Amino acid sequence: MNGKLRTVHVGLGPIGRKILKAGVSAGICEPVACADIAPEIAGVSIRSVFDEQQLPDVMVCGDLQEALEQADEVGADLAVVCTGSRLEAIEPQLTSVLERGLCCISTCEELIFPWLRAATVADRLDEVAVRNEVALTGAGVNPGFVLDLLPFVLTRVCERTQSVSAGRYVDATRRRQQLQAKIGTGMEPDDFRELASQGKIGHVGLAESAALLADSLGWPWDEFEETIDPVIAEESISSEYFTVAAGQVRGQHQRLTMGKVQLELIMALGEEERDEIRVEGVPPVHAIIHGGIHGDTATSGAVINFMWPLVNAEPGLRTVTEIPLG
Repeated sequence: MNGKLRTVHVGLGPIGRKILKAGVSAGICEPVACADIAPEIAGVSIRSVFDEQQLPDVMVCGDLQEALEQADEVGADLAVVCTGSRLEAIEPQLTSVLERGLCCISTCEELIFPWLRAATVADRLDEVAVRNEVALTGAGVNPGFVLDLLPFVLTRVCERTQSVSAGRYVDATRRRQQLQAKIGTGMEPDDFRELASQGKIGHVGLAESAALLADSLGWPWDEFEETIDPVIAEESISSEYFTVAAGQVRGQHQRLTMGKVQLELIMALGEEERDEIRVEGVPPVHAIIHGGIHGDTATSGAVINFMWPLVNAEPGLRTVTEIPLG
């Protein structure tokens, strides 16, 4: 892996911006085109958007096709798409990128293992990628690393693997406002439960992590049970963005069982942070990452470190357990 990749950045929200800056700082990315629908940055140079002089003087396009035409003119290599969690919603964007002959990496949570909930879309995208001789993958830290790729790597020392359980425990106080809102911070418990019953609250991607891990180990992944409950504050607690009274929701607790795979995720204000993985096998493996892996920063790291491997991967829709790590 030598030199920089000429990259197109689609979606410049908090995560999209971190990925762009991290890729430039690491010497991996040379941004040649950017697209975002936010009117306040469309038509503005990313140098001004980020207030960093080391960035190239590339204008943010308000239209994806305009950005892709700009990328065509300079011969871009890869696109980064950070615009949504649901694959069906971003399929047109991914298709447009792939049809331009660009490899594509996205933070879309469902793309980590899209055959679980969006198999038809996944098959269409795979066909487009193969036809254009490029590779597509979903990457990130959760899903994409802590509860799927990392446990899979830990099983590689086992003669036999009987089951895997993994948990991620996150102090949401340190995370961005959007995430704190997404986990129900400050809600009344009954309101949280109602939204949870409608699928309108909670973390997207836990089931995809379980399915990716199970599939990578050759286990069934088509049936699972998942619960989501509020984490109730026992006393008042505050973050930069929310003040939560005793009795209100300070976060969420998700559990998922998929055959031999059990995953747990707690994201809440004031939670003691760690990531923990147990592999029951020969030999057994028990790993704890004290303090946990910081989600936003690690997501940008996970994405930029998969860029060169993705460019060198076989064409088609690939998972992070299929792409060589180096």
